[in-house]
Amino acid sequence: MLGPETCNRALFPALFGAMEQLQRRGLASLVKSNAGCYNPELVAAKTTAPPAFHAYGAAIDINAPENPFGATPNQDPRLVGIMERWGFNWGGNFLVPDGMHFEYLDPPRSA
Repeated sequence: MLGPETCNRALFPALFGAMEQLQRRGLASLVKSNAGCYNPELVAAKTTAPPAFHAYGAAIDINAPENPFGATPNQDPRLVGIMERWGFNWGGNFLVPDGMHFEYLDPPRSA
C-alpha cells in the first residue's frame, strides 16, 4: 500500500498495524500516495523549534497532493481514526493544518 519506506524502526509496528487494519476493513484505497517518512533536511517551521519529526523518521505524509500544508485537510476520517488509534498524531488538527502529516507519538492503544 505504501511501498518501500525509510522510517525510524520504532514507528514500523504501528505503521504496519495501521495499514493492515485499513486493509482488513476494506479501506486500503484511502491511501492514495505516500510522500515519505525520513527527511534529514526537513526542519521545523520556526528556527527556534526543535527539528521536525521527519528529521528523525518519526512521521509519514499520506495523500500529500490532496492535503497540502496550510490548506483545509481532506483526509477521510476513517483513515485518521485508524492512524490515531495506532499512536499517530494527525497534523490536520495543528494550528496551521498539515493534513498529510501523521507523527508517531505514542505506542498504540488497543487498536
